[in-house]
Amino acid sequence: MTLLLQLLHNALVNAAIYSLLAVGFGLVYRSMRFFHIAFGAVYIVSTYMVIAATVNFGLPLPPSIAIGLLIASVTGWIMDRTVYFPLENAGATPGVLFIASLGIYILFVNLIALLFGNEVKILLKGIEPSFSIGSLIFTRMQFIQFAVGWIVVLFFWIGIRKNTLIKGIWAMGETPVLVRVLGLPYKRMRTVVFTLSSALAGTASILTALDVGIDPHVGMQALLTGAVAVIVGGVDVFWGWIGGALILAVLQSIAVWQFSARWNDLITFGILIATLLLRPQGLFSPKKRREER
Repeated sequence: MTLLLQLLHNALVNAAIYSLLAVGFGLVYRSMRFFHIAFGAVYIVSTYMVIAATVNFGLPLPPSIAIGLLIASVTGWIMDRTVYFPLENAGATPGVLFIASLGIYILFVNLIALLFGNEVKILLKGIEPSFSIGSLIFTRMQFIQFAVGWIVVLFFWIGIRKNTLIKGIWAMGETPVLVRVLGLPYKRMRTVVFTLSSALAGTASILTALDVGIDPHVGMQALLTGAVAVIVGGVDVFWGWIGGALILAVLQSIAVWQFSARWNDLITFGILIATLLLRPQGLFSPKKRREER
């Protein structure tokens, strides 16, 4: 029972990271309605820029993290302005944008591997300080991941409810044509979408790398985790994304408890396939009437 409680605690920490990935991916997917595979490239860019700042330029970790998040945000914006936006203006379909995004991802992964190597890079060396509550053990990094992840998600939810621009972005996924007809700042809204999404990817990446390190090929796993959480929870329901992330984290922890971590991918895609077959609108989305489909 102690082991199960420890794993469920770990699941809440993982759910905080998964929620960042879900919100970051879901923001683009819901607003732009295409599968932003290059989200995985932004994920690795942020941490490798932190590594470059600390190792190559000798900067302390806090300003290096700020630089990594800034570069990640700018990278997402550049991807949109140089690839996605011109293609969309040329009448590209979501399938074309999907292929272009895959090309961006492959380009960035190979460039990072060329510059930094394929081995795992560690941001923090040494044994992480820990403390216990009863029989449960917490590390300092787990506490940071839990606090930062859930606080960022909470602030984003407040932004959806209070900020007019973010409200417009949320509506953009439902009626994109109406945004242009009403004269809303469409380009500015796209800028906010991609910079926010990239900052969330960067935050999740850095928090994870501070704990277990990073290599150039983990971006795809991060992308798929965020995408599965969004699809399982429901594309049009913000708290559904969080619910999907929480379900995914808890089931993975139970799989570790009963079997091993090698079964995590089976759990992830098993949930995805079951959801698509049994409730394709997502677990937390209201079921649509036939005439609304």
